[in-house]
Amino acid sequence: MEKILAAAEACILEVGAANLKITDIAAASGMANASVYQYFSNREEIIQALLERYLDYFYEQNTQLLSQVDSVESFLVYIEDVVYGYHDYVKTNATYRAIWMDSQGWSELRAIDRKDNLRHAQEWVDKVSQFVPNLRADRAQNVFLTCIETGAHMTRVSVEIGGRVERIMMDEMIAMVRGHLRTFFSSP
Repeated sequence: MEKILAAAEACILEVGAANLKITDIAAASGMANASVYQYFSNREEIIQALLERYLDYFYEQNTQLLSQVDSVESFLVYIEDVVYGYHDYVKTNATYRAIWMDSQGWSELRAIDRKDNLRHAQEWVDKVSQFVPNLRADRAQNVFLTCIETGAHMTRVSVEIGGRVERIMMDEMIAMVRGHLRTFFSSP
């Protein structure tokens, strides 16, 4: 399975996720097509497995950072670290970027991404409820989910645009999210 996923990553870098073929993956891995099909039914399953792997890696990184949060202020600093960390991840991980950029209309990938965003939002609710009295978990999850999804989309767009505008977009987006969260935390 690892050999197949590594070959798929290499192929995606060459041809993009939208043009990925089992025959290319098999050739790149030195395996027969039938061997690839023993592990994955189609190329979509391979791309999904890669996306889940990337999202799990980023989730683990964020969980470690989140464990250090103990106040609203440290949570706001954490948000900035997460946004810039995600920015660096998108910018440096060409395969993840290719999967995301090439597959915007693919509902299965959007569902995996949404599930991951919900997982992050719930972690944030669990953490913030430790130091924000009377936090309404349902409202908090919606606010956090909105911040996560907005931040992720803005990050991907900024990386695609690049240049000086990229940093400006990131700084503005962080300011917007932090301001929104400050207002949320101070409202009854």
